[in-house]
Amino acid sequence: MKYNSPRIKVLNKQNILKLIHDNHPISRAEISEITDLTPSSVTRLTKELIDEGYVKERGTIGKNSPGRRRTLLDLNKDASISLVFDLGVNVTTFGLGYFNGKVSLSGSFETPRRPEDFFAKVEEIYLRLKKEYRITRISLSIPGMVNMLENRILLAPNLCWQDVLINDLLDVDVPVLADNEANLSMMAEKYHSKDLKEVKEAVFIVVREGVGTGVLLDGKIYRGSSFTAGEAGHMTVDIHSDNKCHCSNKGCWELVTSINWAIENYKGELQGKNAIEKFASLKKKTGNKKFFEEFAKNIAVGIVNIVNVLNPQLIILGGEVQDLGEYFFNSIESEVKRRALRDAVKQLKIRPTIFETVSSNLVGAAILAIEDIIEKVK
Repeated sequence: MKYNSPRIKVLNKQNILKLIHDNHPISRAEISEITDLTPSSVTRLTKELIDEGYVKERGTIGKNSPGRRRTLLDLNKDASISLVFDLGVNVTTFGLGYFNGKVSLSGSFETPRRPEDFFAKVEEIYLRLKKEYRITRISLSIPGMVNMLENRILLAPNLCWQDVLINDLLDVDVPVLADNEANLSMMAEKYHSKDLKEVKEAVFIVVREGVGTGVLLDGKIYRGSSFTAGEAGHMTVDIHSDNKCHCSNKGCWELVTSINWAIENYKGELQGKNAIEKFASLKKKTGNKKFFEEFAKNIAVGIVNIVNVLNPQLIILGGEVQDLGEYFFNSIESEVKRRALRDAVKQLKIRPTIFETVSSNLVGAAILAIEDIIEKVK
């Protein structure tokens, strides 16, 4: 494909902004070194990014002699603000995503059963917050499969939503973006985690009322030809099971790995009005270590299949299990290494997500908005 000069300039400008995003703070000299662009081109393009409000200068680095100190470039976090939603099966959380990839929480509400009511709530929140903030995007984390080209929720099994065309239900004056929650979690980790800077193959597993996986292949999120990749929660792990999953199949991994399994199989009373609250109550119980070790083995069985098929370097667990402690993750890792192909686990690391107070998928929704903004830079 041939590009004319104006198009090449736009591509270089977008690449520089992406480079600053991935490596901030960074000097112009480093940008020139990495991109092979001339220092004068970098100076000219970064000046445009500063004038347009995306980038700002922040301090210097290096010695005063014999060379000059280098001025560092950083992101202007307020350059663009997105309204981000983590659509949960029972509870939806929302917040503001900034241009530096950080998110501040704004509130939550019980997830309506009907998509029409959910998007009416989203619109109401947007109209309220746009009076106070210059919101340029709405970005949604969905517990299911999303056709990103059509902005269509193909299937959110645990919500019983199918073929939901978002743009028909949400009438706003800013672009609306959406992706699967596990994909977004993987994006968040890739952006913020140091141990993912050199990793090309990784899998993020979200364990909530359902189970989803975000797959990183060759350093990129893999969504598949029809946006259904990563639905490992719906792989069959028990061909003799009569238990029916929300996806309409039987014997799915999700049936023994979601927090619903833990709630249903715990022998005791749990407080809470929904699955999230009941599982939180379960985690606070004393003397439940053996129960969670059994739960860990259920999770490990599916990870073995993922590891044998994809051979990732890193498995990340998030959702409601990330704070279950070192013993829980050790149980998963030992079971995986016992069952999986020997060479497939040689370099494998399993860890919880780095995100604690703000969910990984909410942060990922902010990153999705940032990527869209960078693609639109002229």
